[in-house]
Amino acid sequence: MKVNFNIFKNEISWNALIHQLNGDVLLRHILMKGNIDNRDIELSYCDETCQGKIINSENQLIGNFSISC
Repeated sequence: MKVNFNIFKNEISWNALIHQLNGDVLLRHILMKGNIDNRDIELSYCDETCQGKIINSENQLIGNFSISC
């Protein structure tokens, strides 16, 4: 499946092909390509919209991602 990532800081966006949707896989992609200052981030995902949020340790929305469903 194809995942589109968006990090608001520096307007970083990229797509990735993944074979399994889980937090570890998503986190690895975000940490490798997202230029994130703090590794302490949370992910939330909605099955109905196929969209998710990337939230930092201060509970601020720092990006989002979407899955091609």
